[in-house]
Amino acid sequence: MEYNKLTIIIKKPLAEVFAFCITPPKAKLWVPNIIDEKTNESPIKVGTVYTEYKDDKTSFNIIVTDYRENDYIEWKTEDGNYHVRYTFTSIDQNTTQLEYVETGNVDEPFTQEVLEKLKVVIES
Repeated sequence: MEYNKLTIIIKKPLAEVFAFCITPPKAKLWVPNIIDEKTNESPIKVGTVYTEYKDDKTSFNIIVTDYRENDYIEWKTEDGNYHVRYTFTSIDQNTTQLEYVETGNVDEPFTQEVLEKLKVVIES
């Protein structure tokens, strides 16, 4: 099992960062190889299924396993072999810390560069 933990500071209010990170199809703007993203329901809640479409024409589902608005969200793959948690912490009124932790079978682990892209997209 692999473990990957990254943190980044984003100069936007917590609620804005949280909403951006959980709202499809925003992932395609910053996650490598993702060209589209959909959910089976809105608003997001435990049990919501996200379908991620990759640039190699494959897709996979991740399921929301835990969620607290403006605090954290957790997903896992249908087979349970991959788990990711985003934790959001307000630094001040206009600054948010995002902690990203992924565990399991990680084919392409996120890098700090991936989170830097997220930061650029949200802040612009």
